[in-house]
Amino acid sequence: MFEAFIEFLDQLYWIGYGLEFEEENPKAFYQQLDKFKKQHSQKR
Repeated sequence: MFEAFIEFLDQLYWIGYGLEFEEENPKAFYQQLDKFKKQHSQKR
């Protein structure tokens, strides 16, 4: 799921954004990753 979230962010912004976001603001990154996981799991 981590890789899918990184890919999603990179498609929204620019290639490399996802990892940059994780490095620069890990608290916000992991909060958004948690939301992404919850939304993704509800679709199944």
